[in-house]
Order: sequence, then C-alpha cells, then structure tokens
Amino acid sequence: MIQKDPIQEIEKIVKDTNKNVGKYTQPVLSRYPLLFAFLVTFALAAILDGFKFLMEKIEFFVEHPIVLILIGIIVLIFTGTLYKTLKKGKD
Repeated sequence: MIQKDPIQEIEKIVKDTNKNVGKYTQPVLSRYPLLFAFLVTFALAAILDGFKFLMEKIEFFVEHPIVLILIGIIVLIFTGTLYKTLKKGKD
C-alpha cells in the first residue's frame, strides 16, 4: 500500500484554504494595501525581536554568536538542497 506524502497533503490543504479564503481577503487587501503592509512589517519585526530576545537568554549563544551564525548558514544550505531535491522529484 502506497502512503501519501504528508508534506504534499499539508501543501494541498494550505492551497485549498488559501483559495477559499482568498475570495474574502482579496477585496480587503486591495482596498487597504498600506494597512496590511504595516501589519506584515510589524509581525515580522515582532518575530525577529522575539527570536533575538530568546537567543539572548541562551548563554551559549551569547558567548559564541558564531555558532548561531553557522547554524543559520547550515539551515539555509539544507533548505536550498531540500528545495532542489523536491523540485527534481516534481519534474
């Protein structure tokens, strides 16, 4: 028995939800683009500041910030490789 890929299932759910909700959100987004741009900017800044404050509480990263940078680089390389691998599987 072939099992479905859970990532594909999640992607399908997100796409379907976005499609259904888009009917209601698109008119509002087009009417108030500046408001939503500010809200997105605020949310991004809140997430980044929250992450910064969280990392400042971990003593190891405070003493060795290069480790945090290296972890970030490794995660970016991993996600790029994963993207390429998944894209090849689609073709």
